[in-house]
Amino acid sequence: MKFFNPTSELKELRLLQHIESKFDCTQKELSEVVGAAVSMINQYINALEQKGLIIRKYRSSKTVHYFVTPEGLKRKNYLLITYTKELLDLYKLAKSNVKSYIFEVKDKHYRKILLYGAGEVAETILSVLRDTEENGLQVVAVIDDDQAKIGGSMMGYPIISSQDIHDYIHDVIVVTSYAYEDTILDNLERTGYDMSRVERFFVR
Repeated sequence: MKFFNPTSELKELRLLQHIESKFDCTQKELSEVVGAAVSMINQYINALEQKGLIIRKYRSSKTVHYFVTPEGLKRKNYLLITYTKELLDLYKLAKSNVKSYIFEVKDKHYRKILLYGAGEVAETILSVLRDTEENGLQVVAVIDDDQAKIGGSMMGYPIISSQDIHDYIHDVIVVTSYAYEDTILDNLERTGYDMSRVERFFVR
């Protein structure tokens, strides 16, 4: 995950999940699972074993198999539920923020909108609009400059090139990209687009 640094609990969860699915995994595999150096894996394995969450069985001097104990399964399920709840709480917070923004756009009497930036923010906005009854807003299409995305779709909405903006009747463009916001604004300005019809999700 690009946003969160794995906590010790998340590393524990990932190790237990991987060991449960593959008892003959190598320490190199486990290091990739938790994003740690191979030299650190023995410490993690020792800690799990001391807690009674896994056991080791040596098949040879160089081959070790790992098995999750019943207590380890309980711990894994607990961590999974706890972690999922925290993610859901975070998603609800983000969703609430997006919903608030949607009503701000609606209050400006915009109805037909184009989203510029086919990323996570656009996807969240589309999800919130889908779940919000009688919001009065209609997404016409999603704009993106990535040739690999153009011609595809996002949640059923066409992904179009910025060159095709004028082919779609709309009231406003909502810029939904954080990383490329300045590039998008420059692009719109260069094409002579009316910048008074541009809203920026990250500037409120």
